[in-house]
Amino acid sequence: MEVINNLNRSRSEIDKASPLLFQSFDFSTLYTNIDLMDLKARMRVLINKVFNQMLKFHYFKFLMVQKTALNFRFLWVKNKTEINLFENLHSFKVAKALDLISWLDFLLDNLFLCFGQGVYRQCIGIRMGTNCAVYLANFYLFTYEFDFIKHLLKSNTCLVVLHSLLLVSRFVDDLFVHQTIYFCIRSSFMSKNNLINLHDFGNANMKWFLLGIC
Repeated sequence: MEVINNLNRSRSEIDKASPLLFQSFDFSTLYTNIDLMDLKARMRVLINKVFNQMLKFHYFKFLMVQKTALNFRFLWVKNKTEINLFENLHSFKVAKALDLISWLDFLLDNLFLCFGQGVYRQCIGIRMGTNCAVYLANFYLFTYEFDFIKHLLKSNTCLVVLHSLLLVSRFVDDLFVHQTIYFCIRSSFMSKNNLINLHDFGNANMKWFLLGIC
């Protein structure tokens, strides 16, 4: 709905008289194609960036996560003194950036599966059955999106082009794109180094730039 609202706000009354054409896409082989070394490197940068920002602007050093029967609760704290003030401290997991990075590295280095009588270690892609797989895939794509926007800003890209990316939306591995923007992105920003299989509902499979602006 956010994409549609952005589009309606940017259209004149005359434009609104014409029908809108949207296209939806699905990453047909996202989870199984993710390079684990690239995933670890990008998650390392992202985690450090988040912790550095929290330290710079709010003086927070630690992330506390509490798992309940229904959901997760998290909060940031500045020092160990604040941590000790919480009740039921045993129900919290306290982490620094290095902790999250080492836990994630351990997970991605130890993805095993059983097939027949054998046990195999997965070294390409992440298993969809892994609890955090959907979040890792989402953050992985976000790092590419973030780098892409930084590239556009540094290259003084026209503001009209940047604004048009509001009409592109992604939910994990599903894309929702206004047709005009689809042709613009496909023709202007396709990169041989960032290709992934997408399934275009209504058209044949194609190679497409790894992009979906949230």
